Amino acid sequence: MVKLMTVDQLVTIAAGAGIKLEKATPDTENLYVYATRDKHENIYVGTSLNRKRSVNEENIGSQDYKERIGVGFSALVQENDAERHSFRYEPSSFDPKVMLDHMTEYRWSTTPIDNLRARLEGRTDSPVELSVAEVEQVLIRIHVITGRLIGNSRSASQWEGGAWGIPNVVAVIAADIARETGVGLPKNSNVDDEGVTAEESPVTEG
Repeated sequence: MVKLMTVDQLVTIAAGAGIKLEKATPDTENLYVYATRDKHENIYVGTSLNRKRSVNEENIGSQDYKERIGVGFSALVQENDAERHSFRYEPSSFDPKVMLDHMTEYRWSTTPIDNLRARLEGRTDSPVELSVAEVEQVLIRIHVITGRLIGNSRSASQWEGGAWGIPNVVAVIAADIARETGVGLPKNSNVDDEGVTAEESPVTEG
């Protein structure tokens, strides 16, 4: 059976890692998810920093795609009878303590984990808060890390070259928190992580 993730599961997993997604409108959103109308299963995640982009994507999603050359987004939305769920993420609402506590409790310690820890503790030149663009990547990678299908082209590779990047590492930690707590994912479900693992296993890239 193909594994998919619902909107509520994604929001819950993100919240468990200190990333708060508030429900919004197309006028106030900066993140969104397209999901099937019947089961709310996710097919696409994106950012939208202005109303014009929201309108453009809604228009593209409704365009006929069967007898003309176009983009796959139209087919994805229509064939899956998808609807848009608008969210707003404020970087100032991000709580780094949740992931820091989890990494300490479960003794996560590898180079990419240590890089994330340094940033969350304010020991790098990058801001502690995750940006909207980073959170978009995190949300996409949560699907990939947990073996759930998603229709994005960017950040959704099964062989992601940036496995050591912050968004991918955050997604791994977010998934692990969900598995350990049983909130958002089945408790201690046996799904392999890609690229970053706990200290007992070596980290491999590719």
